[in-house]
Amino acid sequence: MKKCTACLAVLLFTTTVNASSFLDSATSKDATDLINSVSEKYDVAGHSLPMTDLLTQKLDVSPEQALTGTNALFSLAENQLSSGDLSELQSLIPWSSNIPDAQNLLGKVENIQAVESAFKAAGIDPSMISQFVPVILGYLGDSGASEGLLGSLGSLWKTAE
Repeated sequence: MKKCTACLAVLLFTTTVNASSFLDSATSKDATDLINSVSEKYDVAGHSLPMTDLLTQKLDVSPEQALTGTNALFSLAENQLSSGDLSELQSLIPWSSNIPDAQNLLGKVENIQAVESAFKAAGIDPSMISQFVPVILGYLGDSGASEGLLGSLGSLWKTAE
């Protein structure tokens, strides 16, 4: 079940990032409709993760948007963290290790601007990154993340101001 959830989350993120590439001129409603279509087809809502549940409770986002935002942030982390921090993150969030498998399809998320594009494609204002980050860092902290990892992620996920 966890593997299925991870695959669905990666599929949703892949679809969102690919949608961003060719839907730049489309409205956010179009991207949201695409995400909803994929999530309904694969019943993403029926496979929740504690972190996405927390995001939907604390922020005004759908489960699909929470998954997309989380996957975008974790994809950036996968590409930018040191190997030690990445190993720690993967031990705290086991499904995050499946993100590299999808990168051949979606390309690397190498900067915060790529994360912002994924948020836009999901119909989430990129300013919401600054609201996602403390929720995710709090979850990781409660799960036993080291101060070093939390600091690295906080710096990495800081939006351009």
